[in-house]
Amino acid sequence: MSTADHQPDHGFGHEHEHPAQVVPFLELFYDLVFVASTMVLSNEFSHHVSWGTAGTCALMFALLWLLWFHTTVLMNVERRDDLGQRGLVFAQMFMIFVTTLAFIDNSSTDVDLVGIGYLVAVLIVAYGHHRISDLPDPVGSWARGRRNRLALAGAVVFAGILIPDGIDWLMYATAIVLLVTPTSFASWSGRPVPPVDEHHLAERAALLTLIVMGEAFVKSALVISSGSITGWDMITLVVLFVILFGLFASYFDDIPKAGIRSGDLSGEAWLLAHLLVQLSIVALAVGVSKFLQVDEGGVPAKAIVILMVAYSGIFIGLALIGAFSRHSRHVEMLILRLGTAVVAVVGGFVAILLDRVTPGEYLLLLAALSSVHSLLAFRLRGLTKVLAMNGDAQGSIEDALHPTQSPEAFS
Repeated sequence: MSTADHQPDHGFGHEHEHPAQVVPFLELFYDLVFVASTMVLSNEFSHHVSWGTAGTCALMFALLWLLWFHTTVLMNVERRDDLGQRGLVFAQMFMIFVTTLAFIDNSSTDVDLVGIGYLVAVLIVAYGHHRISDLPDPVGSWARGRRNRLALAGAVVFAGILIPDGIDWLMYATAIVLLVTPTSFASWSGRPVPPVDEHHLAERAALLTLIVMGEAFVKSALVISSGSITGWDMITLVVLFVILFGLFASYFDDIPKAGIRSGDLSGEAWLLAHLLVQLSIVALAVGVSKFLQVDEGGVPAKAIVILMVAYSGIFIGLALIGAFSRHSRHVEMLILRLGTAVVAVVGGFVAILLDRVTPGEYLLLLAALSSVHSLLAFRLRGLTKVLAMNGDAQGSIEDALHPTQSPEAFS
């Protein structure tokens, strides 16, 4: 892993420069709880496929992911690994795990019980920000602003627990808005935000993307292990590997190297766009699993819907991430990714409405689409430059983030 020699000034003076460090083991350990939670939610959706289950599982994934988002940005601004920070991380991991189990416990699922668990997790993250609120500005003022907003989100969740069922969703929706809104909006009120370590942010996003991609392999292995492997299972696995390898190339050959453009909202918006990509990868694994261990009834039509929504969501998310990159040809890459999503959606509707494409043929279409996209993206990256902060081209994307000249971005 490469690191930058220093953090550029970007208006805050040299006293705010600090080395860009590698991701500490504490953050890697923190990611482990999302391995378990993601698999649990994936299995819940896979075993009870319906629009309602899809919505609630996606909502739960998003809520847990937002805890990861706020913790990651906090560690990006002020990296600590003392006893207090470890205690907060471990406590948060425990609450995430327990809340996920409470969510999928069909015998006693209670929205308020899940809300209580999530409330405690939010307050833990808020206290983590409180611990650095006494640091000099801009870090101190940023931490106080985010601490207050997290506490407000917790208060809204608490209100949702107290009010009667049926209208409590309004409170939870309000809490989600508070958690999603980029903290960097504070700078519009004259309060500066601290610079973001782009290298750390890119590594954290890439590592969690790897985790959810790995979940796809685990999901398929668990389904096949429930019976004996068949010829169709082998074909499905080949297609899954083609799709995931294509996705690997589309993301890791581009996103970490393309940088994050400057701007008050760019850093956090860039990271938030990963929510759609990672959620869609989890859904893709569920869709592919429906092609494994197929019984006499064949592959259900709902598998096409899951694949269509998931596959298009991946490339729409990649397009959003790319919009905040420093690509010199970001418009062309945007068109390619959105075009890939459109083809997947059109193919899905043809398969569902016109009944002219079987589920198996649609799965093969996605594999071919992934291969074509990878080749076109590879060609486009060869013509692309990564722009420096001042807008000048600083080299091809293949040379970006070289250890001696890693660019940094700021929120």
